[in-house]
Amino acid sequence: MHLYPIILVAISCLYCQPTRRQSATPRVIITAPQGYAQRLEKALQEKDIATYSCPMIETKVLPEEAKMNQFLKEMQNYDYIAFSSRKAIESFSIALAKHPEAKLYLQQITLCAIGKDAEFLKKELKISDVLLPDEASPMGIVAILKTRPDISGKRIAVLAPWVKDIPEPDVVPDFTRALEAIQMQVTRIDAYTTCASEENIQNRFAELIRTKTASCLVFTSGAEIEVALQTCKKHHLSTDSLEIACFGPYTAAYARKKGLKVSIVAQDFSAFTGLATAIHQYYQNKK
Repeated sequence: MHLYPIILVAISCLYCQPTRRQSATPRVIITAPQGYAQRLEKALQEKDIATYSCPMIETKVLPEEAKMNQFLKEMQNYDYIAFSSRKAIESFSIALAKHPEAKLYLQQITLCAIGKDAEFLKKELKISDVLLPDEASPMGIVAILKTRPDISGKRIAVLAPWVKDIPEPDVVPDFTRALEAIQMQVTRIDAYTTCASEENIQNRFAELIRTKTASCLVFTSGAEIEVALQTCKKHHLSTDSLEIACFGPYTAAYARKKGLKVSIVAQDFSAFTGLATAIHQYYQNKK
C-alpha cells in the first residue's frame, strides 16, 4: 500500500540531484545547450563544484538548409569563412559530406575559428591550417583580419545561427558590422537554429530558482540569458539572490545590458576550464 508513494518521492529527488554530492559548494546551474553543457560540467566537476544542467536553449543542425546548400555551390567565390561556434562547424561538416565536390575549394579559402573550436575544425575537416585569433571571440577574428593589408574588398561568409522565436543577442550582428567596418564583403549564412529549450526543462530551471537549490547561475551565451530571464518572468521569480557567472566579457556585457549583476567573468574564455577556474577562485576568496 505504501510502496508507490515512496518510489515516487525517490524519483522526484533523483530528477533534480546535482552531479556531485549535495553538500558540495558552490552549487551552480549550467544553462548551456547539451554538448557544451557536458564539457562545462566536466570542467566544473574537476574543481569539485556541484552542477545542475538546465539547458536554456537548443541548437540544431538544419538537415537540408537551402542557404547552406547554395553557399556550398558558391563557396569558391569566398576568401574567408568564419565559424561563430562549434555547432556552425558541425553543420558545415555535415553539409560538406553531402557535397564532397565543394571540398576542392577549401585549399583556396582561409577558415577562421576561435578557442577550442579551432581544434575541432581541424579534426572535423582533416585540415591543418586555421586562422586562430589571440582573443577567443568573433571580435578577435576581426582584430586579426584587420592587420592584413589586402583585407579590403575580401569576401567572408559568417556561418551563424538562425535565432528562432527569441531576441537575437548582440554577438553575431556586432561581428558582421565590425567586418563591414574593415571593408570586407560579408554574407551571413544560417548554419543551424538556436531556440528556447522545451517547457519541461524551463520548468525545472524555475523550480531550482524557486527552491534556492543553487548559489550560482552560469551563462555561456546571450541566448541563454534571454530564455532564463523569460522563464523567470513567466514564473514570477528573481535571480537577485544568485551569483552570476559568465563565459567571457561579451556574455558578461550582454548580461549587464539585460539588468543582471555579474559577479564572475572568465578572463580565459578560450576553454571552459577558464570559466571553471574563475568560479572556483571566486568562492575560494569568499571563504
